[in-house]
Amino acid sequence: MSVPARTRHGARARWRLAVALVAGLSLTACSYPVQRNGSVVVAGKARFEFLTPSLVRLEYSPTGQFVNAPSVVVQKRAWPAVEVHARRSGGWLIASSRDVTVRYRLHSGRFKPGTLEVTWRNRGGTVHTWHPGQPNVGDLGGLTDSLDNVSRANLVPGRGALESPVHDLIPGIDVWLARAEPGLLSRSGFGLINDSGTPVWNAAHTWIEPRRPRDDQDWYLFAYGAHYRRALREYAELCGHVPMIPRYVLGPMITDMNFEYFPGSAQVHSPLFARYGERHLKRELTRLRRDRIPVDTLVLDFGWHDYGWQGGYDWSPLIAHPHRFIRWLHARGLKLALNDHPGYANTRESDLSYHDSQAGEVLHDLGRSLPPRPTFTVDLQRRWRFSSGPYAPGSAGRGARWRPIRVGLSWQAQGAHGRKGIGWYRARVRLPEHLPAHLYLYLGGASGPYRLFVNGKPVPHDHVQWPQRRTYAEVSSAVVAGAVNRFVLRIESGPEGGGLLFTPTVLRNVPPPPPIRFNLARRRQAQVFMHDLHAPLIHAGVDFWWIDGGSGAARMPGLNPQLSQLWTNELYYDAQQRETGRRAFILARYGGWGSERYPGFFTGDTYSQWPVLAYEVAFSARGGNELIDYISNDIGGFHGGKIPFALYARWIEFGAFSPMLRMHSAHENPLQGNLRMPWTYGARGVSLMRKYFTLHTELIPYVYTYAWVAHRRSVPIMRPLYLEGVPAAQAYRHPHEYFLGHDLLVAPVLAASGTRTVYLPAGRWIDLFTGRRYAGGKSFTAHYPIDQVPVFVRCGSVIPEQQPSAYSDAKRLDPLVLQVYGSGDGRFDLYQDDGVSLDYLKGDYALTPIVYSTRAGVHRLVIGPTRGRYRGQLRSRGYVLDIHATRRPESLAFDGHDVATWSWRRATGTARVLLPSHSIRGRVTVTWH
Repeated sequence: MSVPARTRHGARARWRLAVALVAGLSLTACSYPVQRNGSVVVAGKARFEFLTPSLVRLEYSPTGQFVNAPSVVVQKRAWPAVEVHARRSGGWLIASSRDVTVRYRLHSGRFKPGTLEVTWRNRGGTVHTWHPGQPNVGDLGGLTDSLDNVSRANLVPGRGALESPVHDLIPGIDVWLARAEPGLLSRSGFGLINDSGTPVWNAAHTWIEPRRPRDDQDWYLFAYGAHYRRALREYAELCGHVPMIPRYVLGPMITDMNFEYFPGSAQVHSPLFARYGERHLKRELTRLRRDRIPVDTLVLDFGWHDYGWQGGYDWSPLIAHPHRFIRWLHARGLKLALNDHPGYANTRESDLSYHDSQAGEVLHDLGRSLPPRPTFTVDLQRRWRFSSGPYAPGSAGRGARWRPIRVGLSWQAQGAHGRKGIGWYRARVRLPEHLPAHLYLYLGGASGPYRLFVNGKPVPHDHVQWPQRRTYAEVSSAVVAGAVNRFVLRIESGPEGGGLLFTPTVLRNVPPPPPIRFNLARRRQAQVFMHDLHAPLIHAGVDFWWIDGGSGAARMPGLNPQLSQLWTNELYYDAQQRETGRRAFILARYGGWGSERYPGFFTGDTYSQWPVLAYEVAFSARGGNELIDYISNDIGGFHGGKIPFALYARWIEFGAFSPMLRMHSAHENPLQGNLRMPWTYGARGVSLMRKYFTLHTELIPYVYTYAWVAHRRSVPIMRPLYLEGVPAAQAYRHPHEYFLGHDLLVAPVLAASGTRTVYLPAGRWIDLFTGRRYAGGKSFTAHYPIDQVPVFVRCGSVIPEQQPSAYSDAKRLDPLVLQVYGSGDGRFDLYQDDGVSLDYLKGDYALTPIVYSTRAGVHRLVIGPTRGRYRGQLRSRGYVLDIHATRRPESLAFDGHDVATWSWRRATGTARVLLPSHSIRGRVTVTWH
């Protein structure tokens, strides 16, 4: 079971001690090549531990010293005993549990093909064999770290639903999107987790440390055959359970302020910026409420803080009164999340600007001094002139026609012709007779690669991968004292235009100070980072963090970029939980195995295209194969302005039937406004968003119950067909369909035509929107209007809902709405708790059994007594029953008495029954025929 960080750290120490006691006898020096102690078998420098009958840990250590402490990935070390039989035969160790046999050639050293083999049987008795390096040909798909820059150009034709995107170079930072490792679930019946070399937990120092030795082999082989759910349960035991999320994160989210605020730049003084910010956000949110569109969370991108990529935790002037603004949001039931960019991939930007108000405190706590102040400064800001060239580099633009130009705006924005290409900037300045020994030219931000010439001589400068900010050059040897000096820049245009786009541009006698960066694998730096910079904002009311990094901010031997992200995620998650005493939540990049412990995961900057939407559907569904339940896609896609309405609508429909629904794009800025807001499409946009945001909010009692199932039983909320027992012949053919919980089958529309071919598993199904009945076990093709999506409910299902509301917790769950579908037998155990605290870990929650049955034409719904308690629990509640029937019921009875007042809606084939308030500890029975 998931536990708070403070408890988890203590548990790690106990796990280490427990395993040491179990394995201690096996590690004592003796002459026997093989020893067995309970579930552990040691053969020289190899150790085999049967954690369950079907999960075995395979270790090889060059020193014979094995790891007993938890690692960054693997949490549990103390396991119940498993009956194991071990023997030697013909130079081999043979160790067997009930399900698995391990064969290892004694004295053969490191594991490799020919020296290690694992076998098991499937249900039909067929023997399966695994050996090191064996490809997992039946892999059902792992997850990539993100979907940044994914477009139709890098999706594999034919097998695009399972294959990782290819040839995806994330622009600007020049990082290749790595292919996904095989997931846990496979038609081959096995999964492998390689935990070799990962840092381990040092209980004495309560922090991670590199492994010793670092070239060990530490593998976990899951040999589950066709028992997929068993594999997921064992994985959760090994690497950590999915915690309960705050209930409000299941409500809709809106993102805004996707732009950077740089104090003093020409951009922020434009009239457009004066119209954006706090007032704009309030207007947008108020308009959503006026249009009856539910929203729970406002997520702010870069524009909330100063200095953009250069790092800052001061609020930008766009949010003039942040504390008042947060109170305004909370008073309306709205939560606030802020974007943060620790250690962005392949860049050298600061995590904290020296201009930030907390820089001095942070440097002091890090044991660093403030940088020396310059004693010589010449401002070049107003001295620049521009020419469009081209010229030979050696000429440095001599003989050109120069015109005045401002720093902070592109040359295109200032009337210079040519959208792309090369531009020349020149500044002339007379320097004094006496100059300091060293002189540095600072450039706040160039639009792209540039070359610098001083008095006609090329001068090297430093290089920042991206963004092109705060580059500098030492110009001491090129300048002439007491004379007019010419500084010339040859600048390439970029996507935002060309030129010097940011300030400052100055000459100083000290170099720019080194970036204030944090290595979050170092305990002190991590503490300062979270305590000094994040805790004040958390206490001010920031509800969660959006960690938009790319490779984390932790550097330690054994932490590859993915594991660096995992450790970064853990620190944010634990800090939020520690500072608030409540459940944490983050939006972060995927960190590999163990990521389920720190929900959720956002997929990144995709292109707004139909193939990308289709890929996201399959990607999100298979996320459950690694217990990644809370995947948040940019609804509408990231790269793409005002997209076609059909694509916009279908993306919203998919989001509505996902655990998380979050609108976001690159187009949320003063220049364009927020192009994902519904009024971009007029009345039809507002109508469609109202419908699906409302439906998403109404379904929260259903989805929140399956959040509990994911936590308690390790069964994901979004489920590929093969996790719901669909026969293999069909289960693997439909990656773009999924179950949401047990009772809803979703097949999002993925083409502008609105036509969709749907496979319905065996059984009887009802279209959620039209009420049409279908017999399962076959496929059909139909056209769906723009405001309908193929969603089907099993006959016999009971779907609990809440009434329409402005946000997820705007109304107490009274009355509880129960949607009862067709004839059949069904059961739903409604889960409830206070939605925010950690008390569920102590057993403070409630379950209400709801059982539906049909016998000889008589339908019976029994709402059983609620078991369990939690803070704020209702003592009684009423019920609204929507009975989806083929014909009008002849009679209705409540607890044995006829119901005189109820309504029948012929158009939808639904009978609505209002039941009076009733003690939750009592039993409610409704019958009809």
